Order: sequence, then C-alpha cells, then structure tokens
Amino acid sequence: MGTVTEFKPLGKEGPSAAYVSGVADGQSARAEGSALTLYLQVGIDDYAIGFRAGFFGQLNHAGTADKG
Repeated sequence: MGTVTEFKPLGKEGPSAAYVSGVADGQSARAEGSALTLYLQVGIDDYAIGFRAGFFGQLNHAGTADKG
C-alpha cells in the first residue's frame, strides 16, 4: 500500500514551502521546454500542484493557484 498524505488546502498562512518551490520549478521547466513526468501530471501533493500552476501559468496576482 502507498502512503496517505494529509491534504491541506491553502489557508490563512498562505502556500506551503513545497508549493512555492513547485511553482518556481514549474516556471523554470516551462521556460526550458521540459516535459512533465507522470508524477507531475497527476500528483496531488503541494509540490506537484505548485509545479503545474507554475508550468501552465495558472497563477493569480496573489501568487496562488486559481480556484476555478
């Protein structure tokens, strides 16, 4: 069996360090023309979500992912 991770939506304390790191890495990967791995395509942890937000440019002015 895999490991279960607690899902923590963005709250008052803002995005996690993993999310912010993922956004930066996603923006860099997009600029370099890198392909997404399966983990980065479907991962639900903060890093993967942040990576996709940075890679696909889905950020609002507050620096968090768009809600819908």
